[in-house]
Amino acid sequence: MGSKWNESGLSRPRALRTAAFVIVAVAALLLLALTIGCGLQTEEANKDLSKANAHQQEAEAVIARLKVLPNDWQTIFNTPTATAAQIANGRQLVAARVADLDVLDTALKNWGLDNSAIRKLNVEQKVKDYVSLKAASIKQWQQYSEMYLRPLVKAYGGLLDAIALGRPVEQQAAADSIKSIVSESLTKLEDCRNAEKQAESYFKANKLGK
Repeated sequence: MGSKWNESGLSRPRALRTAAFVIVAVAALLLLALTIGCGLQTEEANKDLSKANAHQQEAEAVIARLKVLPNDWQTIFNTPTATAAQIANGRQLVAARVADLDVLDTALKNWGLDNSAIRKLNVEQKVKDYVSLKAASIKQWQQYSEMYLRPLVKAYGGLLDAIALGRPVEQQAAADSIKSIVSESLTKLEDCRNAEKQAESYFKANKLGK
């Protein structure tokens, strides 16, 4: 599944995908104009790219689970009155998504480090510029995770506590918080998309792929 730098180019790696409050799909090719004896660090770049791809794929797997959190919630709480079994299942669901958020943040951090490592190598300046744009995009996703995804999962935890304690007023407050977080996240999500688009526009304009 991983991509490799070579003398003809780079296969297309997958990027993060989103809908509503998860990450939008973006893919890119990157071509290094390598010539024999030019001293470009192809092997080192390959290694960093391979690690970056692995962390990207790890993030994608987590995002896929986060994406279906609302559906998973509705599947559990599908009756007017919650049962003890439903509450127990809800706790397991929220705990799993909290753990996923930690994994996601780590994967995004490591992806960013691997991406930045390529910029430090002896590669074309256009490649470094592209990598810088990708780094800015990854930073947007990191902020999105911390500012919106984590609070969203926390809000579901609050809703679960209110259901378990039979407190309808708190239930409504938690539900309103979830709606607010989703609504407010849209602007940040657009920032993430624009950052990805900027990187891809540079890629196309400089003919870094084929």
